[in-house]
Amino acid sequence: MLIQLIKTGITIVVAYTVYRFLYESILRATKRLGKELRMKNTLRTILLTIALVIALMVVLDIWQVNLFPYLTALGIGGIAIGFAVQEPLSNFISGLLVTFTGKLLENDVVEIDGIVGVVEVINYNHTVLRTFDGKRVLIPNKQVWNQRLINHWPTNIRRLTVKVSVSYGSDLVKVLNVLRKCIDEEPLVEKSPEVSNAIVFAGFSSSSIDFDVHFWIRRENYFDALNSLANRIKRELEANGIVIPFPQLDVHIKERMV
Repeated sequence: MLIQLIKTGITIVVAYTVYRFLYESILRATKRLGKELRMKNTLRTILLTIALVIALMVVLDIWQVNLFPYLTALGIGGIAIGFAVQEPLSNFISGLLVTFTGKLLENDVVEIDGIVGVVEVINYNHTVLRTFDGKRVLIPNKQVWNQRLINHWPTNIRRLTVKVSVSYGSDLVKVLNVLRKCIDEEPLVEKSPEVSNAIVFAGFSSSSIDFDVHFWIRRENYFDALNSLANRIKRELEANGIVIPFPQLDVHIKERMV
């Protein structure tokens, strides 16, 4: 009994040590290659599961446990068990498909079935999203695989749009030049050859002429770039005497003749 306990303990320690060694080796290898491993948590789950399964098989052999009678007994209720594990098995297979096809990666900002968040980890049964208001949402992998998925940051840059309204008395050529200057001089706006920033006429509104300012930013500058460009546009428009209108209502009172 004592020898079996010692062997069991050694088996568990060795399995965990091998798991840690493999995991850290993969991290070091990807770092040496100059690449970022986007599936750290998922990789940890897979390696740990493999290590535990192998350790369990060894421990059962140490204790000379024969699973065949138990498996035979389970065969009697196989149909009922099959129905019971149908959904978990479907989620498991979908999780493997999601993982190995690269449909989702950790730290992706995605929208799944109306839920927007950052991918934390892809487990066997579900995918964990962390929403921007701090919630932790578990979505079944079957739903992740089958539902329409929107990746808000497929690359590190993304185009945003800000609507700018000016009064009808504005010189539109001057407005376009000011808006272009704001984009060109804002350091947080991307200006690489691969992207195209643009200013597009959006329409004549009831009290303003509207333009859509399309610009590209990096993911890490999302909020700072929005705030900085908005402040710059307002400041430059005011400095050039261009009015940003607000809704107005002119009321004409007609004097009644008695």
